[in-house]
Amino acid sequence: MTGQSDSHRQASLAGRIHSRIAEHARLRELCDRLEAIADHLPALPEGGSQCLMGELSALLRQREEDNLLDMLLYLRDPTGTRQALAARIRSQQVTDLVHAQDLGVALAEAKGGDAASLGYMLRCFFLGCRRALAFEELAILYLGGDTEPGIGMNIGAAIAPRDGRMD
Repeated sequence: MTGQSDSHRQASLAGRIHSRIAEHARLRELCDRLEAIADHLPALPEGGSQCLMGELSALLRQREEDNLLDMLLYLRDPTGTRQALAARIRSQQVTDLVHAQDLGVALAEAKGGDAASLGYMLRCFFLGCRRALAFEELAILYLGGDTEPGIGMNIGAAIAPRDGRMD
């Protein structure tokens, strides 16, 4: 009976990890779209940024409410390092959500003369978000990467430098 529940837990955990990696890919795509907005300032997209920010906030909220970290901590006896990783990730998730909400307000109220501060705000958000995603993926690899062989390759591909630069 224990072996069956352990294999069910492992399969469930592997599924949650794959889902999280897919969510991270979508978040990276949204960060790329925010970067494109920053690159084209002072011109602002017409109305599209509010849709983008709504999608971003929803994904960040979903990530914050997910129980993957609890599943990873349950998998093995928690140590100080595991607890610290989980606390760091949860803190960053809240920070990203608050910053996304602030960014959404700034984009909605943006005027042509705010390009420098809006560009700075956009870049701080998407660079910080990308770093948080990479940290979370490395923590997932550390905490539960042995649940399925392909997880490490997927994470490695996700955090590899893009276009010759590291975010």
